[in-house]
Amino acid sequence: MAAPTIEQIMQGIEARLQTISGLRTSPYVKDTINPPFAVVGVPDIPEYHMTFKKGRFRLAPTVTVLVSAALDRVGQMKLAGYANPTGPTSISSAIEGDRRLGGVVEECFVSNFRVLGVEEINAIGYYGGEFELTVVAEGK
Repeated sequence: MAAPTIEQIMQGIEARLQTISGLRTSPYVKDTINPPFAVVGVPDIPEYHMTFKKGRFRLAPTVTVLVSAALDRVGQMKLAGYANPTGPTSISSAIEGDRRLGGVVEECFVSNFRVLGVEEINAIGYYGGEFELTVVAEGK
């Protein structure tokens, strides 16, 4: 297996998110969104020469989920559904339903979740949360 590109990894993650019914996805944050909405973030690369040497490399991409803040309880419960470890709207279950992302990586899983609170995009408030993933892939 050849080393995957960052774009291939991000596309693999987005493909897994698209398995969640009703969740809209995009490879970038748009000026206007229609919640619930998820975007895969470009991962930090702390050390190119250590990370991308022959062998394996590890990345920590993020998935940011935004839901409507129009009704507090509804929005927060919707975000909680995405944060659940299992279930039909679980980000973790969707990602880990194919930990190899269609053969692009050796392993991908959700490491943690943190609540972002209310995020504003184009003067509209959304409840948000960020999932950090761990990706291990071939570096050759």
